[in-house]
Amino acid sequence: MAARTSTSFGIGATITILGIATLGLFITSMLFFAQRREALNRVAQADETTKDFLSPSDRNDPVVIRLKEEAAKKKLTVVRLIVDERKEIMSKATGSDRDTVKTLADAVEKEKAASLVGAIRDRNSTIESLTTRMANAEAARDRAQQDQMNESKRIKTSEDNMTATLASLREEVGKTKSETDAMRDDVAKTKAKMDENVEKVRTDSKARETGLKSEIDKLQAEAAVNRARLREYDTQQRGTRFAGQSEYALIDGQVIGAASTEGTVTLNIGRNQKVVLGLPFNIYAAGTTIKLDEKTGNYPSGKATVEVIRVDGDTSLARIIREQKGNPVVKGDVIANPIYDPAKKYKFLVYGNFDPSRTGNASTFGGNEIKAWVKEWGGEVMDDLAGDVDFVVLGERPQLPPSPSASAPLEVINFYLAQQKLAQRYDELFKQAGDTAIPVLNENRLRTLIGR
Repeated sequence: MAARTSTSFGIGATITILGIATLGLFITSMLFFAQRREALNRVAQADETTKDFLSPSDRNDPVVIRLKEEAAKKKLTVVRLIVDERKEIMSKATGSDRDTVKTLADAVEKEKAASLVGAIRDRNSTIESLTTRMANAEAARDRAQQDQMNESKRIKTSEDNMTATLASLREEVGKTKSETDAMRDDVAKTKAKMDENVEKVRTDSKARETGLKSEIDKLQAEAAVNRARLREYDTQQRGTRFAGQSEYALIDGQVIGAASTEGTVTLNIGRNQKVVLGLPFNIYAAGTTIKLDEKTGNYPSGKATVEVIRVDGDTSLARIIREQKGNPVVKGDVIANPIYDPAKKYKFLVYGNFDPSRTGNASTFGGNEIKAWVKEWGGEVMDDLAGDVDFVVLGERPQLPPSPSASAPLEVINFYLAQQKLAQRYDELFKQAGDTAIPVLNENRLRTLIGR
């Protein structure tokens, strides 16, 4: 009985608790639903209130989300964050936080830029460019100022140098003027002396010219008389004056060797017989063929003609310049030249500067040794270019010193005039020899001719 009573009490308590709990849950549910309805009403009111600020679709916009997160970090509302940023932007962009976005847009449009940042960037670029140009201009100005200072210093230095130079030149001009005056006096004295000498030379020359003319007239008269006598003698001796010589007396030498392939022959006469280079000979088979033609007065031409090209002591080498076909020159043939005379004494005119010792220094004293060579060889040295001169031997032309000034000493002027006469004499001899066909030899050709 007791057990049944306690169990029934427990069940009843449980039921009672469940009933109380159920009642509490119901009450709680009612309260929850009441609060939920109130919350939904508040949400609906909030949505109605905030729809002008933020639409449901805007809440998913990434920008709005970013602004919400940034506002949460700063513990601000999104609207306050936007308002604060707008004020800050306007304050920095236009200078007033009360300006609107339209005010900012109008300012950007007025700058004719796509954006405010672009306009600022362009303005900054322009400012930077202008700043650079201004810096370059200032640097150029500084350089110009420095250059001007340097130029001023250079001009000052040049002026100082010029002043010193002018002073030196004035002093030099004064000295030169004194020297010029003295030189002018010397020139005047020298000119007077030279005029006196020239007048004396002119007088002497005139007297000599008069004497020479008189002598020429005398010689011309003698020549006329001699020509008359010669014509008279020719008339008296015509037909009887040439008796002719034996053909053997006309033989000058003999061929002792013949090289037909080389066109040369060897003769048995040479330097010791006064054979010279270029001397021609006619060749005959025998002396009996050298007979004078009484009708023409000429000798036969012979079988060949040769010209001496090398001279030795007692022999010479000649080249054949003419030869009859089928009648060659052979050993034993005789040679003859009507004008060749072994006893002839050749006449030489020697003039100029020579270097017979080969020292490299030619002078007029060397001509004395050249003349000694000619005399030793058997020739005769002439002083003037007469008609019977056989050879003219010319050395180097006398060199003229620099032309002296009018103020030079008289000895220098006289030396120059003397050298000038020597050079003129050299040129005259060379021209006269060419005009009269007299052979002109230099030192080397003379050595070959006389065998030195």
